[in-house]
Amino acid sequence: MPRRRNARLKKKIITAVKWLSAILPVVTFVYILYYYHQFDFLFKQDGKVVKTVVLNEAGSGGQSQNVATEVLKQVKVASNEWHSVGGIAVHDVTIENNSDQALTGVEIEFKYLSETQSVLTTKVITIKSALPAKKVTKVPEVSVGYINRSVTGCDTRIIRAFY
Repeated sequence: MPRRRNARLKKKIITAVKWLSAILPVVTFVYILYYYHQFDFLFKQDGKVVKTVVLNEAGSGGQSQNVATEVLKQVKVASNEWHSVGGIAVHDVTIENNSDQALTGVEIEFKYLSETQSVLTTKVITIKSALPAKKVTKVPEVSVGYINRSVTGCDTRIIRAFY
């Protein structure tokens, strides 16, 4: 009789271990997802409202045009260091945001000049980097694209600001 009881116990333990070995990895995987906040989309979010406003030099008329020109006057390129790598222009741009609002990005126009200061190429790049209010932000290694090898200088100008 003791052998029969041990055989039944052994059979029950084996089935329990099988189920445990099947369930434990799944539970562990779900816990890891929970730990790294991968289930946040299931929970109700706070009522945050994000409003994107594009500030243009042209503006859309009225009061928004005045706000746009005021903010654009307060955002400028403080320094622009660039070099050519195999015909591709790579810039280290420092952007100064003196406005009261933090910006989510800017659109910068790069005018590449020849030795006689005539414009050879014009490129427009959107930099999507957080620019806090009243601070200077350095954006390194901005690749603008292919340029002429005879380019000797570069003028920059901010066309748009996003906040």
